[in-house]
Amino acid sequence: MRNLIVLMLLAHAGAASAHHAFAADYEPGNEGMIEGTITEVIYKNPHARYYLSVATDNGGTELWDLQTMNLMMLGRVGWTRDTLQVGDTITVEGILGRNNTKRMSISVVTTEDGRVISPQRGIRDTNADLYARGSADNAPIPEREFESLAVNISPGAYQLDENHGYLSFSYSHLGLSNPELQFERFNAMLALNSNNLADSRVTISIEADSIASASPALDDLLRSEEFFDVANHPEIVFTSTNYEEYSGNTGKLTGDLSVAGRVQPVSLDVVINAAEMNQLNRREMIGFSATGSLNRSDFGMSQYGDLVADELLLNVQVEFRKVR
Repeated sequence: MRNLIVLMLLAHAGAASAHHAFAADYEPGNEGMIEGTITEVIYKNPHARYYLSVATDNGGTELWDLQTMNLMMLGRVGWTRDTLQVGDTITVEGILGRNNTKRMSISVVTTEDGRVISPQRGIRDTNADLYARGSADNAPIPEREFESLAVNISPGAYQLDENHGYLSFSYSHLGLSNPELQFERFNAMLALNSNNLADSRVTISIEADSIASASPALDDLLRSEEFFDVANHPEIVFTSTNYEEYSGNTGKLTGDLSVAGRVQPVSLDVVINAAEMNQLNRREMIGFSATGSLNRSDFGMSQYGDLVADELLLNVQVEFRKVR
């Protein structure tokens, strides 16, 4: 039993490390461009790395640490150990490191002979050719000012990691406190198009009777006909209808929420925390934080308005792993 507990702790630590690694090192939305000569190549998982000697304005040089995706993902677009080598002079565009560190997550590389290389789209003769590459249905991928974190993993079906999913809401009680309640049982599926998140869809199914507060009496009341009416409406369902990207890791998710027989549109502000291969379970994973609000009266729950605010604040923390 002790060994099992240790293994579980290690697994959780590894997943947490993967979950926060990108956000801790890089600043999505803060992009730059540098030019220099490759001095060292480390072509191995978890990320291929290139060290670049870059000339400074005062006549000196500084060493930049460039990172790209894992070798499996690079291989899918034809990027190999020999694609970039020591001595190559390159221009690199990418997401800059936090706190002005000399780090960059590679988005696009241009070589001296004009080849344009992307860890997401592969190798092309020119920048125009790079962005002319079509999706599975041959529709062109539009050029954008930023690259989503999601492109670090492949498209496909992703399922909620049941050990790392949290869904809660809070409200104001007489202005004195903000109780937080959660649903203990729910499932979610993500159909991810990592090359175009607007084409992705997510569905969340919540067992309504899994509502949990600090009070059993309150739980019983919320399960009753006055509120969630779990006997007649056992599931709360959210189905997304659109995702609008604001930056490489932020956007707004909109969809329809069905509660106790009523359906209303809701929107959530989303942050993509990380999207990468989990080195412990060898699964591609993506993690989100999402927040938003709704009025309970829109779902026919206006009772006790003199005690409890109408507005509910939503908080969703989820990790998905690829299933196919």
